[in-house]
Amino acid sequence: MRWVAIVVIAIFLSFGFSVYASEGIISPLADSDVSTPAPPVIVSLPAPSVLGVQSSLGNAVTQFFSVTPTPLRLPDFAGQAPLLPQNVAGQAPLLPQNVAGQAPTPTPTPATRLTRKSHMTITLLGDSMIDTLGPDGGGLAEKLNKTYPSATFTIINHGVGGQNIDTGLLHLTNGYSYLGATRPSVISQSPDVIVVESFGYNPYSYDTGALETHWLRLASIMDTIKQQLPQTKIVIAATIAPNWNVFGDGAPFINFSANGKRQKVATIDSYIESTISFAKGEHYPLADAYDASKTADGNGMIQYINPGDHIHYSDSGRAFFSQILANTIITNRLLE
Repeated sequence: MRWVAIVVIAIFLSFGFSVYASEGIISPLADSDVSTPAPPVIVSLPAPSVLGVQSSLGNAVTQFFSVTPTPLRLPDFAGQAPLLPQNVAGQAPLLPQNVAGQAPTPTPTPATRLTRKSHMTITLLGDSMIDTLGPDGGGLAEKLNKTYPSATFTIINHGVGGQNIDTGLLHLTNGYSYLGATRPSVISQSPDVIVVESFGYNPYSYDTGALETHWLRLASIMDTIKQQLPQTKIVIAATIAPNWNVFGDGAPFINFSANGKRQKVATIDSYIESTISFAKGEHYPLADAYDASKTADGNGMIQYINPGDHIHYSDSGRAFFSQILANTIITNRLLE
């Protein structure tokens, strides 16, 4: 019986070690040199003989342990971490792989962006730089749908060519006619977002105090919207920069000299820059196409400017402004 063998082995080992403990023998002696004790050596695995003699009991011990499996422990050489289990080829097992032979990369599920209502209305207010975006605002709804695919949008263009910021303030609360069409006031349509462009292309003169008046008109527009439509979000927009080399070339009834172009562009720039300062100072979301459309020397990039009148947008300029506007609305979560 196995338990009897275990008891016998334990008694024998206890006796053997108690006899030889006084002589300092900890590990067994080699079979070839029984008479001369070897220097004490500490080893982790015992030799098959017991006390230097290959006895029948030693054979029994060897046989007992040979038929009694012991748990396999992975070596920990010199304090190193145990090796990983290996595959048939003797190599560490490979991680699960995809078809291309590469470790699979988790694909995050993009979070769905939802608007606070299923249908949103966005109104654009400004001069001809808003008007010439067209009724769809330069494809604004399409750009927003890439982020909000389940929403529908109505874009209302309240741009009026040749009008300054005073007209913009008036149209907030009063209906008007433009190009033979009657339009209701901006406030009466209760939009979810109102975009107010700078009106910089139709500025006051550059007289002393004109920029301050423009600033005050902007403040009045903001106050009117917040008072009458407190839930409506506001974006201030700065349109593309004009180009002082070609400004107005090809436009009817405009014939600027080279110096006249410089002066006109400088005036437009000052009003747009004042609007940008207002937005930043009053902490309104700013869609800034102006700075993004300037060359290193501060001139307007020609690719964004209409080659027919060299004032309004080219097709790429219209898409450029609309994309910046969409990005501003999305980044500031004005629809959510």
